[in-house]
Amino acid sequence: MQDKEPQTHGVLLRARNGDVIGFDETGLRMNLSDSVIADIHRRLSEAGDVTLDPAVLGDVDAWNLRQHGEWYVFSANLPGAQGPRQFRRRVQADADASAPDIIADTPGAVYALLALGGARRAVTANERLSFPYHVVTTGDDLGPAGAAGTERNAATGLMQRLTEQTRDSLIADEILRRRQAQHRALPLIYARSETDAAASVAALAEGAAFTNFSQTVANLSAAGRSVGKPVKVLAVSLDFTLEDVISTGPEWTVGMYRLMTRITNLFAEYSIRKPLFTAVFDAGSCAISDTAVLRAQWELAWNKGGHDHVYTAPGYMFAQDEFGRPTPDARIEMAEMDAHAIEAYNSDAPWSCPVLLLAEREADGKVIRCRGQAMGALTIDADDPLNAGESCGFRFAGDTSAARILDVRVDTKDRNDLLITCDKPPQGKDLTLCYALGHPALDDGMPANRGALRDSFGYVSATGRMLHRWALPAALPVH
Repeated sequence: MQDKEPQTHGVLLRARNGDVIGFDETGLRMNLSDSVIADIHRRLSEAGDVTLDPAVLGDVDAWNLRQHGEWYVFSANLPGAQGPRQFRRRVQADADASAPDIIADTPGAVYALLALGGARRAVTANERLSFPYHVVTTGDDLGPAGAAGTERNAATGLMQRLTEQTRDSLIADEILRRRQAQHRALPLIYARSETDAAASVAALAEGAAFTNFSQTVANLSAAGRSVGKPVKVLAVSLDFTLEDVISTGPEWTVGMYRLMTRITNLFAEYSIRKPLFTAVFDAGSCAISDTAVLRAQWELAWNKGGHDHVYTAPGYMFAQDEFGRPTPDARIEMAEMDAHAIEAYNSDAPWSCPVLLLAEREADGKVIRCRGQAMGALTIDADDPLNAGESCGFRFAGDTSAARILDVRVDTKDRNDLLITCDKPPQGKDLTLCYALGHPALDDGMPANRGALRDSFGYVSATGRMLHRWALPAALPVH
């Protein structure tokens, strides 16, 4: 009996709509349904990158589109100073929902700039960011200023681009501009402020703003996990001085220390390192130039209480509107000074404004020596751009002799000492040397307080002004 030749083609399983499993010389062949193919595609996407048609993003100048888990990752040429580079967008789960925001796909950690404070910190404006895809905020549709304590933050790991700008987003944009100019990596920066109407620093630490701040930290951590990156908080800005209308000076100081400790402990719960705390030394407004809380800031300038805290600039160098809020140009200048300090501290470089520490009489009773601390030699700005006058921003409080300041100069033997010469010895049981405190208002769009003392640092702002590290206000008992 002759053996049959082996069959090289055939069908093993057939369905009504066609062959399912067959075979040929290469082995088994399987025809899969569209739903099975889609399922395999989804599983492969979760395991690694799959190249896709960029048309799924819409009318975007994009290429090299891949799906990685819940994200599309692609190269694109999008508006902004960043130029062509890599971006990402969440896969749209619901066809009827609006498309998720495109954000930058960046190396390293998700950076963050957070803020906690009062109403003046919640001010927003419509400045245009240079890096609109690199600065994001919580994906809860509240924007970078949050809800100002009017509602509770929702838990979410989503991130959104910004439709308005806060101080924090302007700081982020300034940091990105400097990094690009230095050919450094451009990170993704998460910016968010939390504020409320608390009337004391103790109430701020227990109120809606801190509750929302805690949720923001949780949301930041979740956002980092969503893109598979760690989180690094560049700074937490604390902005709460004139808003405190209840605390005494010591109560405000202790309250700020406690607030910083509470934030540090909160960060530890999410394995985020101890933060840098920043603030502009509030110099008051046109109408308010000397309060216990304004004076209390001086202690934080030299006594950090174990925290990393820095005053990035004194408030008297920035223009204000009639409500004591920084003007649009001043907001840019504040962001530039903040960015200088934050970048320095995160690079282990020094940054500090000059601080006045001690006032004492010389042998000649008409001369008061004021000892300070600065990164360089103290300078009396002869051009007096802030209109401090002949006294350079100094005055005596509690003086019963009506002494008049004739001259202020840096001691030639000690670059951080000032010699203040009067027409006669100032007298008084509570004699106090004040710098940039308690000045009368001038109708020039600036705070009432002003000074002419700085160090050698200078930076030309995007507004055209020359910015300096001016000395911080102080009230020093004369010994």
